[in-house]
Amino acid sequence: MNSNQTYEKVVKQCSEKKQNKNKALAIMGYSVFFAIWLVIGIFNLDILVPLAVTGVLCTVALILLTWKYLDVEYEYALWYGSFEVAKIYSKKSRKNLLSAETKELLLIAPATEEYISKAKHFEIDKEVNATSAESDDSWILVTGDKDEPRILVYFEADERLLGMLRAANPSVFVRKI
Repeated sequence: MNSNQTYEKVVKQCSEKKQNKNKALAIMGYSVFFAIWLVIGIFNLDILVPLAVTGVLCTVALILLTWKYLDVEYEYALWYGSFEVAKIYSKKSRKNLLSAETKELLLIAPATEEYISKAKHFEIDKEVNATSAESDDSWILVTGDKDEPRILVYFEADERLLGMLRAANPSVFVRKI
């Protein structure tokens, strides 16, 4: 593989329509959460104001803690012989899920029952699903050196990424039939 070739791809976890539906459900959940605080306050009129303030503060804290998880994307990057997978929350914060040298990959194959069962023979320590909910064209790869945990990664690949992975480590690449 030419070490100057780089690749980046971003995949949404779910479609915009489903994402908007999830956000609407979250807003309704936040409203119900706050309404419960108010109902409790109505039955205890002597503490209604402190309970309403506490309800507002708890609802705001709940929104701040959970809202970013409603907009999730996965990013695949291949550069300088390293394949990386990251989870991006609300286009702001990022969590690296995997960083592996392409020469140390043990298997790259389509995500079929046959290859998934073959991948599990590597004694997998962890599984990472970095595909969208609507994905029909998923692939798997297994990584892990002698001293590192074995990780099974589900990802969506286009022809360019597959070509680069095949060039980087042809002995572990399985062609899709």
